[in-house]
Amino acid sequence: MTFEMQPIGHVRNERADAVDDHWDLVNSMIQLDLDVVDGTATDSLRDFSHVEVVFLFDRVDPAGVCRGARHPRGNTAWPKVGIMAQRAKDRPNRIGTCVCELMAVRPGGVVEVRGLDAIDGTPVLDIKPYMAEFGPRGDIRQPAWSRELMSEYWQPAVAPSGRLDEAVAAAWLAEVRRSPADSGTVELIVRRPSVDEREVVEVGELDLAVGLVGDNWKARGSRSTPDGAAEPEAQLNLMNSRCAELVAGGRERMALAGDQLFVDLDLSYDNLPPGTRLALGTAVIEVTAKPHTGCAKFTRRFGLAAHRWINGVTGKQHNLRGICAVVVQPGTVRQGDTISKVS
Repeated sequence: MTFEMQPIGHVRNERADAVDDHWDLVNSMIQLDLDVVDGTATDSLRDFSHVEVVFLFDRVDPAGVCRGARHPRGNTAWPKVGIMAQRAKDRPNRIGTCVCELMAVRPGGVVEVRGLDAIDGTPVLDIKPYMAEFGPRGDIRQPAWSRELMSEYWQPAVAPSGRLDEAVAAAWLAEVRRSPADSGTVELIVRRPSVDEREVVEVGELDLAVGLVGDNWKARGSRSTPDGAAEPEAQLNLMNSRCAELVAGGRERMALAGDQLFVDLDLSYDNLPPGTRLALGTAVIEVTAKPHTGCAKFTRRFGLAAHRWINGVTGKQHNLRGICAVVVQPGTVRQGDTISKVS
């Protein structure tokens, strides 16, 4: 007996090769085939936080599939186990499944996810909402070799302490330090209309009274002020765009950090001490002494290792989490505008 299946769509991402690890750094778009499924097939899917994607390992040669036992990943240090006791690609029907975070559902049959372990062009057979009730019932048991295999499958080089591997941290810092010192670029402008909402805009209006027009800085207030009013020295939050892209695992997730302005500029204390003024577009802002630190939401979105890296001694020295500022000259700023020190 044989069955014939037709893909409902295909994966689009930047990973062209079947590298086994670090999949949480991969953001994917699933482009549905609207000749196979109706555009309403994803209605209400966004009510769920995660989805289960069923796909085909189409790059695996059907003649080379394993029908018996083998060493996982060909590693003879691990025991030889049956193909049904591992999640290898070269399984009899070449079917893969993955529960991943649902980032967006867009018109035109586009589903955006994070952490889907499928490469660019992979045929998608089905998408299902993930429900907690379909999770494991009872205690989970698995052999030591499988935990070793999976140690960096999702997140790279994080030590048991929850800290980035030293080599990775050094490489990330080196990338951030490539940002220009005096004149850089406004890479992303993000408004927060309400709590947990993000709106990326091409053009932003900076106002003396409300900061970024359309942002909830003033309406949200602050628990750090006696009367609960907005923190006056935190009207705007700026984060280095290189740093944000590294901790977010891609430009698509940068907005989740919660800052309004992501800039390619050296934000370190030595380069931009409090009182420094920056011109961007037709506006001018001033760096304040208010510290900008990662919150619980930042940790939940990007991981404890990222939180500890940006808030460590070196992270604070370079203001990796970002800086706070206030508007001193109202004006308009656009993505791609220059941001530079005012002498």
